[in-house]
Amino acid sequence: MMRRCRGDIPQPGGFPAVDDGGGDHCEGSVPGPADTSADPIYTMRAHSCAHRAATRKALMNIRQDLAASLRIATPGKQMYHDAHYLSATMQIEDPTTMRRYLPSGVTLAKQMQADLFVAYFPHNPFHPGYLEAGLFVHVKAGFRNGGIHCPWMIVDNDTALILGREGAGYPKKLGQIGWDHTGDTISASAERRGTTLIDVTAHIGDRIDNPPPFLGRPHRNVIGLLGIPLPMLLAFTPNERPIAVHDVQFDLKVGGSESDPLDQMGLGDVVHARLHRVDITAPLLPPLPIRPIAPLFLARHLGLRAL
Repeated sequence: MMRRCRGDIPQPGGFPAVDDGGGDHCEGSVPGPADTSADPIYTMRAHSCAHRAATRKALMNIRQDLAASLRIATPGKQMYHDAHYLSATMQIEDPTTMRRYLPSGVTLAKQMQADLFVAYFPHNPFHPGYLEAGLFVHVKAGFRNGGIHCPWMIVDNDTALILGREGAGYPKKLGQIGWDHTGDTISASAERRGTTLIDVTAHIGDRIDNPPPFLGRPHRNVIGLLGIPLPMLLAFTPNERPIAVHDVQFDLKVGGSESDPLDQMGLGDVVHARLHRVDITAPLLPPLPIRPIAPLFLARHLGLRAL
């Protein structure tokens, strides 16, 4: 919609206002066929619009920029309410294959397992609701088991993609994800470029007391792209508060493609399946780079992370 600047003076010659589809415009600010560059009235009108634009730009100060960022992730404050993670914990039947997808120095945990999941985020700081699907490989964090590394993830929201890649090292790509929760049954799917990667039907069962965390585990992700700066291994642990965790009966089909080879990453049988409903708060410390990663890692897995 066109907005009029205060103090606008009707354009000489009666030429109609021109609106190019957005932004701040002065009515009649586009000159007619006659040369108005030296017209004092036209000059006054142009000065009025330029002054308003400069005033608006001056208001974009550091405080407002930081406030916009803190609205998304204030340390210690809730980011996600009632996030749903429908997850299948799967045995890694081919550890040699899975190790190819881990950065150097990151090793598989003793139990040799990974979590394949579809997630729904109904309440988040930047979108009415979005979906994602991903894979968490169980790894050692320091000298202890219990960490996770994310080698693959797709999402259907561009803001979540950008923040996840640039802020936390999740290798997110855009995809098509479905989620239908009716009664005690959830049907979910994840597709990309015409290939179905995950197709699951889950029947919700008994509630689990004192459940283990899902997202709130030590992360070891890689941040960076091909180029001169070295990619870095990030360490962080999100804060998770469980709302309800249930066992589920799972009917799972896993597919793959050249750039999303889930069916060729060494995954085996489902050990157990669960629905985690959790609140997630931003950690007090941001993700910390703990050491550089050889650029060859990103070059080898460019398809999985970007294509």
